[in-house]
Formats: sequence, C-alpha cells, structure tokens
Amino acid sequence: MVAVSRVMTAKKRSNDGAGVDAGFVAQWNALDKQHRRQVRRLVRIGREQENVADARLAVGFAAYQRTRPWFRFFWLWFPVLLVAGVVAGLALHPIVFGMILAVLGNALLVRRAFRRADWVNERLLEQ
Repeated sequence: MVAVSRVMTAKKRSNDGAGVDAGFVAQWNALDKQHRRQVRRLVRIGREQENVADARLAVGFAAYQRTRPWFRFFWLWFPVLLVAGVVAGLALHPIVFGMILAVLGNALLVRRAFRRADWVNERLLEQ
C-alpha cells in the first residue's frame, strides 16, 4: 500500500512539472522576452543557436517541450485532426484544405525539431 502511494505521488509530481530542472527554469525566466523568443524560434525551426549559452538553453527548452502532453500524445491527436481537417477542408474550399495540410505539416516539423535540438547544437555544446 505504501509503495503504491509513493508511485502515485511520483506520477502526480512528474505531471505537475516537478520533473523540470529548476536551474533551467530560473535561467529561462531570467532572460528578456526577445531573447527567449529568438531561442524558441530557432529550436522550433531546427536551427543551430548562435553561442554556447543559447545552445544550452535550446537543449533545455526542447527537453522541456518533449515532456509536455502535446508532444507525448502526439500520435493520438495528430491522426484524428488529420482526418477531421482533410474532411472539413475538402468540404469547404481547396484553400482551406491547403491551409490545414500546412498546419499539420508544421506540427510534424516542429516535433522533429524538438527531437533533434541536442543533435543540431552538438557542435556548440562540445566547446
């Protein structure tokens, strides 16, 4: 009984964001808004950061995003939206269909970029 409650408590803590590195959170929140936006955008498009400090932040940000529910359950919600979007897009207008495909393609590329963030910034992190 005690072991079960410890496991459940650990799961609740990990879902509440307790598994996120507190040092990273403090460093991320200390950045100004434009700098955070720049790091976040480069991670989302899968590009290398400009310096070592930004590369560390980018890897931490990508690791944080990989713990989020939208990333972990991607293959549960993506096919549903794919089918629903294609059906709705074809019923409405070809331009809407193209917009839906573009959004779904972007979701795939962003997911891929978050998985590759440490590989892309490997050259800077070795310094």
